[in-house]
Amino acid sequence: MTIKILSNSTINKIAAGEVIERPASVLKELLENAIDAGAEKITITLETAGKNLIIISDDGQGMTKEELELSVMRHATSKLDEEDLLNINSFGFRGEALPSIAAISKFKITSKKRNADNAYSIIISGDVQEPTILSTSNEGTTVEVRDIFFATPARLKFLRTDKTELAASVAIVKKIALSHPHISFTLIHDGREIMKVYKQKDDLKANIKKRISEILGQEFIDNALPVELDRNKIKIYGYTSLPTYNRAGSEDQYLFVNNRPVKDKILSIALKVAYQDFMARDRSSVSALFLRVDPQLVDVNVHPAKTEVRFHDPNLVRSLLISAIKDAISGAVHRVSNSTASKALEYMATSVAGLRQVNYSNHFQQNQLPSRFTMPGSGKKNSDIKNANFRRDYLVATETALATQVPLFSSYPQAKTTAQPTQPEEDKLYADFPLGAAKAQLHKTYIISQTTDSIIITDQHAAHERLGYEKIKQQIAENGLIKQRLLIPEIVELPDEARAEIIDEHKNELSKLGLGLEKFGDKSIIVSEIPALIGDTNINRLIHDLADHLSEMGENIALDELIENVTETYACHYAIRAGRQLSDNEMNQMLRQMETTPFSGQCNHGRPTYVELKLKDIEKLFGRK
Repeated sequence: MTIKILSNSTINKIAAGEVIERPASVLKELLENAIDAGAEKITITLETAGKNLIIISDDGQGMTKEELELSVMRHATSKLDEEDLLNINSFGFRGEALPSIAAISKFKITSKKRNADNAYSIIISGDVQEPTILSTSNEGTTVEVRDIFFATPARLKFLRTDKTELAASVAIVKKIALSHPHISFTLIHDGREIMKVYKQKDDLKANIKKRISEILGQEFIDNALPVELDRNKIKIYGYTSLPTYNRAGSEDQYLFVNNRPVKDKILSIALKVAYQDFMARDRSSVSALFLRVDPQLVDVNVHPAKTEVRFHDPNLVRSLLISAIKDAISGAVHRVSNSTASKALEYMATSVAGLRQVNYSNHFQQNQLPSRFTMPGSGKKNSDIKNANFRRDYLVATETALATQVPLFSSYPQAKTTAQPTQPEEDKLYADFPLGAAKAQLHKTYIISQTTDSIIITDQHAAHERLGYEKIKQQIAENGLIKQRLLIPEIVELPDEARAEIIDEHKNELSKLGLGLEKFGDKSIIVSEIPALIGDTNINRLIHDLADHLSEMGENIALDELIENVTETYACHYAIRAGRQLSDNEMNQMLRQMETTPFSGQCNHGRPTYVELKLKDIEKLFGRK
């Protein structure tokens, strides 16, 4: 086959294959054009998740007739200086979006320049462009995209369900709205308004906070930490969640470079590394973070979709983002997510409401009373309750008590009670501490403590895991870890050579952390020493976990990241297990240690170590307030 030049129609369709993947791709390109045009109000209208119709209307600067005709030509743009291709300060700059969209849809664009007398329209259907005509329109631009992929039906088959495509479009609008709080956005789908946010007029920090609250919800703001760093010509700001407020996936991580939403591996790994000291590896933070970088130091022209970027110094960006997040977390060492307590109270309120609906008249029949049940003041056991009148009076009293919220046995003589011992002085002292005085241990797992205005439930294993982790870090920093030589060295076979290699590459650092090992064959590691403090542990599982974690972090993992990774694994083996009985003194000692230990509000896996239930909220459950 001889070489030939492709037609403009084919060229546009090929370009569309790179730029336009689904209705959400069209939405993204048109929204970015509206933002570049200086719009302050943008309205998005979709039908059938954008498959049938997409309309974007903005109040930007608009275009003249000549500019409108140039805008639909391939590689025509007003946003790029050919003398300085790296200095890109706009979103749409390649000149591919409009001709690509027009090539695979029934396309119409109407625009009116600011202070101009007339508006103009162009209609393009596949390969056919109609002459420019006079039109009526407000100042700004309106783009209509109908029947997407009608000209390339093969691509139409790859679209997902309406629900999936709509979710992708909503996600795009959310991302762009997050980074532009000075613009109002309205999203309408099949005649129903599903999103509306108004432009903010305060300073940048206040605007970003308000917009994040509108998009991600007030609950996120209540459980988020402000992030702020300005160093080496890189500015980082935004909000990221407390370690105890997390998700199973990374869908709620919104990352922006120069206000452009991006999916960048370097930034994603930096987020994971920043939280690895506080959160399980299968959990992800909720974040809305913005990076301002000199356009000369970042390449946004890596891919036509412009979702990928390439940094001039990726290691610097990575380290600064990790530092910024860790600084934010360090400023809230004892804060935990309030959503845990809220959910517990909601569950309890639902349970109490359910109990109030129970028909106790049917439940407490004579043969259902416990065998050792004694009626208050009667001295009669279940076996003695034969009198029908007595049983009837009991049931009436029960129903009356539930209806009026009075003591159940108020109509019967009260049993004599013995005086309770007075609270010890040490309990009074402990009650003034943040985590209060230990009162009981339930199921050999949970410590119940009391403060002056709340009840606190502490997970002893999660709490001791964090305490042990901080202790191990301190030992490593001061004296290193004491090694324990194995009587019989253990050979651990790893799944592949890469994992064995990365363990071997870090054997000197691991030796300082108490692990003595050597590579044994292609995929095996022989372990001769382990840290004494973790005692009898599953060495095979330990080495596998370390190999997996190191592979995930990459071969250029920093030393401090390596130390955190290893010590976190040690802490799980060191901690008190659920099921161990603790004395009052041990429980109080643990609570006091938690109050003075950094990050004791969550274990190493991001789970909360305690839940605080305010007395006023508990009283509401029982109708006392």
